[in-house]
Amino acid sequence: MKNTIMGLLIVALSLFSVVRATSIYEVGDSNGWTTTVGLDYYKTWSSSKTFYVGDVLIFQYNKTFHNLMEVSFQDFESCNPNSPLTTYQSQYEPVILNRTGHYYFICGVPGHCESGQKLDVLVMPASLENTTPILQPNNASSSNPSPKPLEDPLEVLPVDDATIATLPYNAGSSLCVWSALSMLSFFLLQALVFL
Repeated sequence: MKNTIMGLLIVALSLFSVVRATSIYEVGDSNGWTTTVGLDYYKTWSSSKTFYVGDVLIFQYNKTFHNLMEVSFQDFESCNPNSPLTTYQSQYEPVILNRTGHYYFICGVPGHCESGQKLDVLVMPASLENTTPILQPNNASSSNPSPKPLEDPLEVLPVDDATIATLPYNAGSSLCVWSALSMLSFFLLQALVFL
């Protein structure tokens, strides 16, 4: 009996490391998805973060001037918009990172990718994560406070609860899941102590 309870306790505690909250990233932080930020801005932005399976990227852009395409590595390197894997149509685009590996995004408007409007995101397995942030803060660089030019009007909206509610549900972020796992662990530990 004691071995059974110990086994159940180990299973319950191991679930804590598997279940994680989804992080939501606003691509480019307060700058959004645009050409006004410089050649290496998105490379720097992406490399300063760690992305995990289940995280969400939110691309905000003015669809009159920009678009969003997921492309292969070769098309990313050559800024080729002619054979996208996926083309997104809205100006407030959530992209769920549902697999490990690289995701490559470009703006397919002529000249924009070559001007730096391209993003390489490396996604890690959720099991490698040490922390569970819910929403990543904007980390706009103070060294790059470039104002938006008139030809690229973009109003970057904060991610609010209503927007988050429209994203796919992640049971791992539910307080009920954490409470149930905590209670199960508590009862199993109590049973183990009193045997």
